[in-house]
Order: sequence, then C-alpha cells, then structure tokens
Amino acid sequence: MHSEFLTTKEGFVLARDARAAGLASSLAAAVSDGALERVRRGVYRAPLPSDPALSRPQRAALRYRAQVMAAPHTMRSPIFTSYSAAVIHGLPIIGEWPAEVYVMAPDRHGHRRRTAVSVARIGEFAVASVDGVVVTSVEHTLIQLCRHASLGAALVAVDAALRAMPWETTTPSTTIERLTAEHERLRPYAGSRRTDAVLRRATSLADTPLETCSRLVMEEFGVPEPTLQHRLWLPELGEWGYLDFYWPQFDAGGEADGDGKYLGGGSGAASARTVVREKKRGAAARRRLRAFDRWDWPEMWARTPLVHRLRRLGLPVGARRLRLF
Repeated sequence: MHSEFLTTKEGFVLARDARAAGLASSLAAAVSDGALERVRRGVYRAPLPSDPALSRPQRAALRYRAQVMAAPHTMRSPIFTSYSAAVIHGLPIIGEWPAEVYVMAPDRHGHRRRTAVSVARIGEFAVASVDGVVVTSVEHTLIQLCRHASLGAALVAVDAALRAMPWETTTPSTTIERLTAEHERLRPYAGSRRTDAVLRRATSLADTPLETCSRLVMEEFGVPEPTLQHRLWLPELGEWGYLDFYWPQFDAGGEADGDGKYLGGGSGAASARTVVREKKRGAAARRRLRAFDRWDWPEMWARTPLVHRLRRLGLPVGARRLRLF
C-alpha cells in the first residue's frame, strides 16, 4: 500500500479522498502498477496476498466480501441482504458469487442496476450490525437467498447456518424452527416455493458444503436417504468416530472429504499427521462395516464417479432425475 494515501478503517482508498489531497494521479499510477486494485467505482484496496492455504472458493468469497464492505462508501445507508448479507454473516455458497451487491429496497418495489440489486420488501425484518455493516438477520438473509440463488447454493448456506455437530459445543447461527417461523411469517411471497424446497432438505448435521452437495447428488439418483453423522466405536483407536453418511439397512458408510481437511492451515507436519490419522480412521471404519468408501469434490461434481462408489457400497441407484444444482 502506498503510504501517502488516506485509508478507511477497512483498508480502502477512496478516490474522493485522493482527489481532495491532490493525489489523483498517484492513485491512477498505483492502480496501473498493481499496487492497488479497484473494488467498486471510487473504492480501491491492496490486492489480496497470495495464500496457498486459501481455496479458490475462499478467495472468491473474500473478494465478494470486500465488494460488499466497500459499498457503504458509495451508497446511502444500505441494508444488505441475500448473497451480500450471507457473505458478511460468514456463510458459504457453491457456484459463483454475484457481480452485484444485494440491498433492501425502501419499499415493496425492487429494481436491478449494474452494480446493485434492490430487493423488494416482503415484510418487516430484523437487522444486525456485523463488522460495521448493516445486514438483515440470518433468518431473513437466508429466506432472501433461497429466493435468489440455486437450490444447491441456498442449501449450502442454510446447512452452514444450522450446523451443530454432535462432537462440538458451538452454537449454530440459527435453527430450523426459527427459519421456518420467518418463512411462515412472510407468506405469501414470490419465491416461497423455492424456500420450501430448501427448508425441507436442510439439516444441522452437514459438516461441510461437500456433504450437503453429496446429499443432493444422492437424491438426484434415487439413493436411499442416509443417516447423518452416525456414531461408530473404533476400538483400534480407542475412540468414537462419526460417519458422514450411514445406511443401516446395508451396513455401509461413506465420507465426503474435501482437500481442506488435508491442506487448510497449519504446518506441513500437521497436515501429514491429519492424513495419517484419517487413513487410520478409515481403516478402522472399514473393519466395523460391511462396506465403506470416500469421495471428494471432483467426484461429486462429475456425478458419475460418486454414483459408481455408491453402487459399489451395495446401495440401490436409480436413473438420473432432475439435476438439483
């Protein structure tokens, strides 16, 4: 960052401040040489540092979050919702983040512009301040996201907000009861059927977005609904383990393992220990079950490799139905 520029508390350089200080040409030069990048019109920042621990989706979320954080410097008292509030609440999606920010319109008439979508109000809503940005409540945010996003993207965010793993004591961002109450309070509204489709598939027992997406692929191919986070005693390790997916009628288990488990954060030695531990855990699970397998993101996205793995577990797999995401 060029030290001559005044920066906001979020680390942004505003074009209007640079002009007021007589530094408009210096700002243009900083952008030209790559020292600063444009976040939105009139707002700049230093480029994101290269971090191999960050996945492409994580970097995309950080870029979109910066766009939302920059918007109050060019808009009048925005209240963010839908995608924009979701990223501020720290909720993931699958697929691409939008090019626009989503804000609540002042009335029941929404409109779309090149850089912003004003969302028509469908009722009263609660707001919160997160990192100095005003957003709709988690519940209202997710209802709006269900209206605007694909089923898969919305379900990933909803599952993440509900997440309550049996081996943890963390408090979820919301509950299915609160989400359902908000949904019913706002009825009737355009897009309510999209919300219905998400809420009836939502669970607090999806540990990762990959697990959420794997469930949708299973549904697409008519695979029997599994038990989630099945508790399993592993005597070789002297501990309880949890299977992402378990089919008791087939005594078969499955694990959806993204690279983040092995590559995210920590030293190389720590990552190696994680790999070894997961191999031991998988071997112990195989000895307790009739069938067990793992899959990753590429296999889930391609569908066919995941379906082959599920079939090899002895699960009935039907013809492909409507693609859900």
